[in-house]
Amino acid sequence: RHTRRAGCITTDPAAMVAPFDDHMVHRGHGVFDTAHVCDGRCHLLDRHLARFERSMRAAKLKPPAGQSYASMRAVILATIAASGLRDAQVRYYAGAGPGGFALSHDECVDSTFYVTVVAGRAAPDPNEGVAVVTSDVPIKPPAFATVKSVNYLPNAMVVADARDRGADYGVWMTERGLVGEGPSMNLAIVEDGCFVTPPTDDVLAGCTVRRAMELIARAPDGALAHLGVTDARHEDITVERAKSADEVVLIGSVIWCQPIVRWDGKEVGKGRARGCAGPCALALHEALLADFRDEESELVDVPYA
Repeated sequence: RHTRRAGCITTDPAAMVAPFDDHMVHRGHGVFDTAHVCDGRCHLLDRHLARFERSMRAAKLKPPAGQSYASMRAVILATIAASGLRDAQVRYYAGAGPGGFALSHDECVDSTFYVTVVAGRAAPDPNEGVAVVTSDVPIKPPAFATVKSVNYLPNAMVVADARDRGADYGVWMTERGLVGEGPSMNLAIVEDGCFVTPPTDDVLAGCTVRRAMELIARAPDGALAHLGVTDARHEDITVERAKSADEVVLIGSVIWCQPIVRWDGKEVGKGRARGCAGPCALALHEALLADFRDEESELVDVPYA
């Protein structure tokens, strides 16, 4: 792990600490993002870093003194290299910094930047599918839902609520009463030859779902063209529309593409996708994994020694 305050990288877990007076810790004034490493190369790193920069600006955070967004990118790659892990998940955080326990970040001596690398884990088996419930936990207001902040209490409550109700994940409804997103992933449906996911006005703009849309719409060999799905778009989705779609999926950088097989205790999907993993979900899962391994334009080499 790298910490800007210490100015070094360590592999000693005992040294992987954050100062308690960092406003990221006690005020939630911080943002983060993530990326995955497969066989020594980082997937979609620059897309995630672009979102990280947008989140920092929205949270009124600046790079630490002497750092730039370019040097932060270099630190992320150097930390991955120092870990020695060739299959990993990297997370990087920017905080308002230490200095006291007031609300204003004016007391902070400098912003902070942390990078943590952990061993990667296999994506869940898409053949099993997941169960979701319509969450009773209020969604974050758009100004906060569209920023990847460290304040994940609502997200954790969505998962806790879902588990209490016998499901894997909860699905947030937007303030307009439309389908929003999962606790750390986007939702999409397949209907009438089209892949549809909600607009990003009031949910986080997912890098993985964006990539999935590109893979689907790529002519002439889109990821789902053999299944008759060649269009991908953003549209409002009601709960009723989602539950009656041909297929419903969750998409994120940890789960890739997971089919939703039950929603609020009832089976969803049509035909052979009714209550089980559908062909589009399985094909898209494989397309994302292939992109993760082989798409040179979206992979960044890690500078191992």
